[in-house]
Amino acid sequence: MQFIVLDLEWNQPVSYQSAAYRKVGDSLLFEVIQIGAAKLNEKLEIVDTISVLICPTHYLTIHPRVKRMTGLSMDVLGDAPAFPEAMTAFADWCGGDCAFLTWGCDDVSVLKQNMDFFRVEQELPKMYDIQRLYADAMKLSGQTALKTAMEALGIEPDEQRSFHNAENDAYYTAQVLQKLPDPMAVLKYEEQPRKLSHNDRRSRFRATSMVPSVKAALESDALTAPRCPTCNQPTELSTELVPQAVGKYVALSRCKHHGLMFVKARFALLPDGQKGMHLSVLPANRQTKAYVHTKELQYQLKRKRGDYDSVDVENLEGALSTNMPFEDA
Repeated sequence: MQFIVLDLEWNQPVSYQSAAYRKVGDSLLFEVIQIGAAKLNEKLEIVDTISVLICPTHYLTIHPRVKRMTGLSMDVLGDAPAFPEAMTAFADWCGGDCAFLTWGCDDVSVLKQNMDFFRVEQELPKMYDIQRLYADAMKLSGQTALKTAMEALGIEPDEQRSFHNAENDAYYTAQVLQKLPDPMAVLKYEEQPRKLSHNDRRSRFRATSMVPSVKAALESDALTAPRCPTCNQPTELSTELVPQAVGKYVALSRCKHHGLMFVKARFALLPDGQKGMHLSVLPANRQTKAYVHTKELQYQLKRKRGDYDSVDVENLEGALSTNMPFEDA
């Protein structure tokens, strides 16, 4: 059996008020525009890679964020095949006896939704999550960015392979798998596609921990000294925890060994009445640093005006509402 390390890039509606989204609704939240993969043999050696570009047929305007991150535009995608033809070519490359390996569960969910929408009747092989294997192997909780995992494992990025390119990210994900102490243990982490919905964010909220209250969580070590995703040592907050929206907080913290980190905490009231927190700590970049400093200035101004005098941090009504299915940093 061969292993196919799979990665996708996809477009999304520029606005959920757009005619394109109103036409297809939640049946196509994301439209795949690139399939990338690395093929591994039974020894987990990379024997081939592939990039399949796809011309979108519904979201014809490439979202600015997608264009900025991937470098893909309609000029690049205009002559590419549509999704059904691209999937046929990809399936031929994969061969018959294989399993899909991904970094997280989003790719398999987006792939399945596109297959259903475009009535592609190929049967998907079993799918397994390398990200979950990595978290358990490194004794981490929550999600870890691929770039962070590479740094922790001493994998140097190739100057010729930029991130946010599906083929390159699949190649890097395969390298992460190879570096783990028991890579074949990935077969314990089977993934199933989940239903994507713009409206029902509550079903997609994944708490990394339960908290007695938002106030207690904000005062806990998890947020006052968030741990570095690379060395798992406590970091020191460089800014205060800044309210971004209902139940959402951002901050910058500094690890003595790995530099500045971007901290994001989200709280939600779960169906069983408990309060959940999703915490992510990732290396800060120029954009996230500027973002936090902007939010900090806005918060200081609003606090001076008294806008937060009557805010109840425990009131999480509307905490999961957003204009986009998956949020930016």
